[in-house]
Amino acid sequence: MRTLQRMSGIALLLLLAVVVHGAPQLTVGTDREMPVYRCGEPATFTVAITEDGKPLTRGHARLVITCDGGRTIAEQELDFSRANPATVPATLDEPGFLRAEVREFRDLEKPRGTPRAGAAFDPEKITMGFPCPDDFDRFWEDGRSRLPDTDVVLRKIDRLSTAEYTSYRLTVDVLHGEKLYGFLCVPTGKGPFPALVCVPGAGPGYEAPSVNWAKQGVIVLNMNVHKYEVSDTPGEFRRQYDEYNRKLGQLYCLDHCTDRERYHYRNVILGIDRAIDFVSSLPEWDGRHLVIDGFSQGGALALILAGFNRHITAAGAAAPALCDHGGARFGRQPGWPRLVKQTPASVSVVPYYDAGNFAARIRVPVLALVGFIDTTCPPGSVYAAFNQINAPKKMVHAPRHGHSVPGNYRAIHHPWLLGQLGLAEPVEPTRQ
Repeated sequence: MRTLQRMSGIALLLLLAVVVHGAPQLTVGTDREMPVYRCGEPATFTVAITEDGKPLTRGHARLVITCDGGRTIAEQELDFSRANPATVPATLDEPGFLRAEVREFRDLEKPRGTPRAGAAFDPEKITMGFPCPDDFDRFWEDGRSRLPDTDVVLRKIDRLSTAEYTSYRLTVDVLHGEKLYGFLCVPTGKGPFPALVCVPGAGPGYEAPSVNWAKQGVIVLNMNVHKYEVSDTPGEFRRQYDEYNRKLGQLYCLDHCTDRERYHYRNVILGIDRAIDFVSSLPEWDGRHLVIDGFSQGGALALILAGFNRHITAAGAAAPALCDHGGARFGRQPGWPRLVKQTPASVSVVPYYDAGNFAARIRVPVLALVGFIDTTCPPGSVYAAFNQINAPKKMVHAPRHGHSVPGNYRAIHHPWLLGQLGLAEPVEPTRQ
């Protein structure tokens, strides 16, 4: 039996060796560790492909260089039998990002690795694709004034409450007879406590409150973005979400996107705004620290609410979505969910839902993240919104990361967040 197990183990190792041997490794890089350039300055992209640590001397591919996933800047055929690594120079004459992506491998197995690299050109000068509507503020204040004059409803969740904190389901009445849902977790005692607002990335959302923050003495508001209350039945969480989108016949983020009064995020923004006002009215709140934080969709809503709600004292926006809906005007790719591309008739609606237009109204510290090879929330869209902020701010660059939260951001974000909550010494960016 032991001999059989030993032979099976040897066979597995041989199989793994064959698998590894049969998958070349691709790397795409730049000539700078931090690839930030001035407009017109050349950036050199390097493409290398190896097998068992040695350069391949066979195969072809195509390198496509675009303006942040938008218009094509250059294309070049790569012949690895002639040059490996291959180097290709490129530049931009206007502020933006270049994305170099290797495609269409021939005469070799598709390699492992990240097939793209990015480079920034004067990113702090990137501007918005669409102008802000003249009636932007009036539109949003009108929505706020039309909300039903009803109280935010709390329902205690006994199974998620302890001697340290109390958890609640939270319901907000919004426009058109709809409701928005979330969770609230309040530490035990009179406080005063700082408060943290969290909004999820795209998808099903939260199925429970963030009790770990409550254990640290923080009031936590977790807001979902859907028109249904999340079930507490095991296994229902994802099914509810899938069924909701199925009934809509599309993803929720496209619902009513040609109607500025009924677009999905109208009630999301107004409902979260009302919930934040409710948190600020709690006697347990310290009246000084109310931070909003999120990634992707959550990062967008962090920028939006920081520019809309006067109680917010700081915002963390990692790879924010809903930015620069008009980016295609400059040949670059807008941020998720690329409304105009998917539904051209939304073109007159999207400026009212651009995180960049809310960002221009922010007057509190902002910490943000941009991934140079992010294809979901492209870096040009993130910077277009970030550049609108007229307040203390810091952008964390992740040159080799796509739509994710890398370690260099987490290392900065956590102490910054603790400082903005008053739980540690503040670190930049802080209030002026």
